[in-house]
Amino acid sequence: MYIIALKMLFGDRGKAITLIFGLAFATTLIVQQGSIFTGIMRRTGVSVLAIPRADVWVMYPETQYYDERKALESPALQRVWGVEGVESALPLLLGTGIARLQDGSFASVQIVGVERNSQFGLPKVETADCNALDQPDAVFWDNLNIPLYQKVKLGDVLEINDHRAHVVGLAQGPRAFTANPIVYTTYERALAYAPGERKRMSFILVRVAAGYDPNAVAQRIHALTGLGARTSSDFFWSTVKTNFKRIPAAVNFSTIIALGIVVGIAIVTLTFLNFILENTRYFGMLKALGTRNRTLVKMVLLQATTIGLVGWGLGAGAAALFGMNVGPRSQIAFLLTPHLLFGSLVLVLLMVWLAAALSIRGILRIEPGIVFR
Repeated sequence: MYIIALKMLFGDRGKAITLIFGLAFATTLIVQQGSIFTGIMRRTGVSVLAIPRADVWVMYPETQYYDERKALESPALQRVWGVEGVESALPLLLGTGIARLQDGSFASVQIVGVERNSQFGLPKVETADCNALDQPDAVFWDNLNIPLYQKVKLGDVLEINDHRAHVVGLAQGPRAFTANPIVYTTYERALAYAPGERKRMSFILVRVAAGYDPNAVAQRIHALTGLGARTSSDFFWSTVKTNFKRIPAAVNFSTIIALGIVVGIAIVTLTFLNFILENTRYFGMLKALGTRNRTLVKMVLLQATTIGLVGWGLGAGAAALFGMNVGPRSQIAFLLTPHLLFGSLVLVLLMVWLAAALSIRGILRIEPGIVFR
């Protein structure tokens, strides 16, 4: 009986193709837009993930996310060092400035200052000299793969807030949500590049000693110093959740994903109902031959599930091919996760099962005698 159900389904190629491509289109919308949305949200917190060696981030108590920061006093560093379970505590300075490039053009840059000896917080850098930052006025330049700023080359001399900056390396950090290039240098040099208030230290990056739980150490730092302290994972998700509420694009992507679901339901339901209507005489014949309603219901569910799996596979494959051509530093954020794939599969199956449920009601009312009319 189930082979007959599949023959009925693919016997009408026009209807089968319409069903498959309707689901594939809906799946592509859901997976592609969902992946772009996920990629954008990840980029809002990727600066936290870019420093994987930091077990705990220490910050101003009311800080909620990475881009919202209030500077800490210098004595806070020694207070954190004294907490049990802290192996090392290193300062991180984040600032902004205007860089005058070698060709005379200007660019707004983000300035990142790291501790000189450990260089804790630096991304991968294209330079043969690991001690390049020890040179006078040395900086690393990260253009974030933006063509406008790729004209900065190794050896160029820039001017950042009226201070000389010599590009001794090209950094390759992950693409962040903002589109401004990043300048990495030592903490002391960053203080000069990004003048500001008396308090300058943006974060304290903590390495937890072996045998200690990062969550417990973070709670201990907060209790003993009064500062905010979160593990890297907690700080990343706090940043993502806060930006989700602040970025209007979240509503736009949710609307497109909802549109894909509505289009899929409409196409599949109408086409599947039409398919069942045109095959009413065959279901009537099966009833006349003694086929029970339960078997007919299973046949319709098999047809719907088959269409759903094929359509989902094509749609998810098309979205994945699109993502394969988008690099991690591309201007298009794309992050296809197993959770998104599984969620889209569940949505597609719910679509086809809904269409099948509406069709089953008509099949159960078919009179066997219809085959003799």
